[in-house]
Amino acid sequence: MDIQVSIDAQAKDVITSKGNVLAISRLNIENCCVPIAEVVVNYKKPEHVKMFHQILIENITLYIDKSLDFKKNIIHIKHTGFGKFRTVRVEGVARF
Repeated sequence: MDIQVSIDAQAKDVITSKGNVLAISRLNIENCCVPIAEVVVNYKKPEHVKMFHQILIENITLYIDKSLDFKKNIIHIKHTGFGKFRTVRVEGVARF
């Protein structure tokens, strides 16, 4: 896997405050017409580690679902929210 990851400083702070682990995975939603795939982030080690790529950046361990594709193989992890509602979002997922 040759993926480049960029994490903004505030996103690093969020991840560090939640245990230095970030898992990025796919959530498939089946509806009546068109299936939808969304990205989900969790701040814990995934249950089935073999289904994820593991990347260590500084003191943060990233687990990236092997079924996800990224535009130009670049993942951008950015912060969002404020106060106790701070979290991260992932940009760069190839949808089609």
